Amino acid sequence: MIDDASPDRPADDAAASAAGEPTPAAARAQARAAARADAKAEDGAEDGARGGEGPRERRWLVRLIIGVATVLAVVAIFAVWANRQLFNPDNWANTSTKLLQNEKIRATTSNYLVNQLYANVNVSEELKSRLPKELKPLAGPVAGALQNVAVSASERALANARVQEVWRKANRAADQTFIAIVEGKGPVATNGGVVTLNLASVVNNVAGHLGLPEVGSKLPASVAHVTVLKSKDLKAVQDIVKALKGLDLILTIIVPLLYALAIFLARERRRRTLMSVGIAIVFAGLLVFAARAILQHAVVNSLVKVEANKPTGEAILSIATGMLSEVAGAFVIVGVPLIAAAWFAGPARIAVKARHFIAPFLRDQPVGTFAIVGVIMLLIFIWGPIPATRKPAGIIVFLVLAFFGTEVLRRQTAREFPEARLAHAEAASP
Repeated sequence: MIDDASPDRPADDAAASAAGEPTPAAARAQARAAARADAKAEDGAEDGARGGEGPRERRWLVRLIIGVATVLAVVAIFAVWANRQLFNPDNWANTSTKLLQNEKIRATTSNYLVNQLYANVNVSEELKSRLPKELKPLAGPVAGALQNVAVSASERALANARVQEVWRKANRAADQTFIAIVEGKGPVATNGGVVTLNLASVVNNVAGHLGLPEVGSKLPASVAHVTVLKSKDLKAVQDIVKALKGLDLILTIIVPLLYALAIFLARERRRRTLMSVGIAIVFAGLLVFAARAILQHAVVNSLVKVEANKPTGEAILSIATGMLSEVAGAFVIVGVPLIAAAWFAGPARIAVKARHFIAPFLRDQPVGTFAIVGVIMLLIFIWGPIPATRKPAGIIVFLVLAFFGTEVLRRQTAREFPEARLAHAEAASP
């Protein structure tokens, strides 16, 4: 590549100066200065100077479109999260398992299970039925002593992989039932008008670790089965589900189209508009991060009245909204390259010098250029920083955008630096 500091340059510069021509270093500096001037002129172009109000109105229209698209982007993040979290049994089951893998949540759950077990089952009688005749009188004292250590034993039981798998299956089944009913594919009445999460199997596993027989069937329905949905709420929930699913599909199409429309309408200010779009996308993601943190704190303070249980509540909400952070993070990851691309195409001295440096290769080696871009994109797809980079549709979209952006850059550098040459070609020239 071109190197202004090459030791051969002084002789070349002297020869050019003696001939009354600009030195190669001066020519390169002039080319970069002209490129910076062109980029600055584009940034400072006032469409209104053409004598009409239309261009000025168009700029305001572009800003309005970006603003509306950004608001819809925030809504889209929540809609995508809700669909992935609530209406995907595998995601729901995985999140539920993460809840049980959290130490704070396990400790609170253990206390609850043991309290409910002793409140609803005659543990003394259950032990008496299993003890030899001569030890039956000890059932009562043993039951009392067992309660003191039952919480820690229950916590160890909940940490057991087998118990967590039972918990995972119970949550997956509950979510499958929930989805089937709210989509109108299953009758609520056959289940007494409710969708429930069956905890009896979990209680039986915990009881087994405590040396007790299966007692899940002896628990009251309100304890053994956690109500998820009642039939009287079905119509409202079905309406919400339809809205969420519709928003998820529609917004993931509308938001990118609105941003693309803004860039298209910007005309002479497209580079600046591209940067504005990138900033807006990053802002949408960061806004959701902030909203998650604020809402998490507010919800815990509102719903959890016992101070000792607030860390558990915060842990639950943090895990339950973890996928929301992933979606918001994806927006940030998409927005940052757009900002970088707009900056690289602009008048910044470093950007202009970098474009001058790579201009010969981009112009003379198109196959190599696109091959390098393809390899970089392949590495990104293997990495898979966001879900879209692991799906066929997302891969196609990102490839098209990457190759299109590369071609735009090739044309820009060819226009800015038509005389730029590779270092080896320049060295071989007389």
